[in-house]
Amino acid sequence: MRRFLAAIAVVAVSFACTTLAQRKADTIRGARKAEDVLYFPNERLLKSFTCGQSSVVADILWLKCIQYTSKEFHGDFKFTLLDRMLGTITRLDPHFVDAYKWGGVFLAMLKRDNDASIELLASGIEKNPTRWELPFEIARTYVLNRHDGVMGAKWMAVAASTGEPPRFVVDWAKNLQQKHNLGDIERGMWRQIIQNTTDPNMRETAQRRIIEVDLRETCRSLDEAVKRYQETKGAAPTSIDDLAAAGLIEERPADPLGGAFFINRKGAVQNTTLLDSQTEERRVFLQGSINRYKEQNGGWPSTLDALHAEGFVIPTHPYLDRVWQYDPATGDAR
Repeated sequence: MRRFLAAIAVVAVSFACTTLAQRKADTIRGARKAEDVLYFPNERLLKSFTCGQSSVVADILWLKCIQYTSKEFHGDFKFTLLDRMLGTITRLDPHFVDAYKWGGVFLAMLKRDNDASIELLASGIEKNPTRWELPFEIARTYVLNRHDGVMGAKWMAVAASTGEPPRFVVDWAKNLQQKHNLGDIERGMWRQIIQNTTDPNMRETAQRRIIEVDLRETCRSLDEAVKRYQETKGAAPTSIDDLAAAGLIEERPADPLGGAFFINRKGAVQNTTLLDSQTEERRVFLQGSINRYKEQNGGWPSTLDALHAEGFVIPTHPYLDRVWQYDPATGDAR
């Protein structure tokens, strides 16, 4: 406690010295705002003053950063000092994860400086390699600000493979990779999760997901065979066996999870294991919407159309020939 109080005292003296320097700077610079120097004392000088308690100074400066951001938000909205403040704070305390995380958000959303945001977050990853939040924020910057889904998917895979991320991070990573056909990245992500996780259920899920990546790639390969069949035969194949009979594939591919490949009525190759997995994911989403409807309205929706009329999204059923079954007496969807 004595060391802590001594550190606070030294910080106070340091800022007093900085204030005197500010007055001199005001005389020289004239119109420059007073807080320019006050908020940005040299971090090397502060480190020497605080006797190893630079994290205390970083905390104080972080509060100043929040105050400055709030003031600019209601002022000229320029945030000219924001990146400089964040650089000072994170150099004083390289393990201040919230400063990297929220600083990256401030830069990307308020100052709209995506490069500075990504640079700050990437520097935080170097010092905090086990924190999923930092690559997650980089991914969000690519997806939401730059509209670059591929880079977003790559960084989301890093977030999902780092430490023990929440399930929504893993799901978002998986969906982005599937959307952009980044099978190798997704497969690598699941392998990293297997190595890093301490949750046996997550490990089992990751092992299954790796197989599902292979199944999706097999479906895409079979789709190419379907196109070649149509080009050579002048008609669409009716089954996977037609592709084998035409010599376009060696044999009907096997599904290690027990599912089967088939050609749907639109001529696309699908797999029952993948469809069953998608069906359960969408059913859970639909059930969540039904439950929220009850919380808001005091009762179950009479139909799924009534649910949709209240602004809730009804996911399409993965199987082309199936629809959701809904029981308004119990609120159960299947």
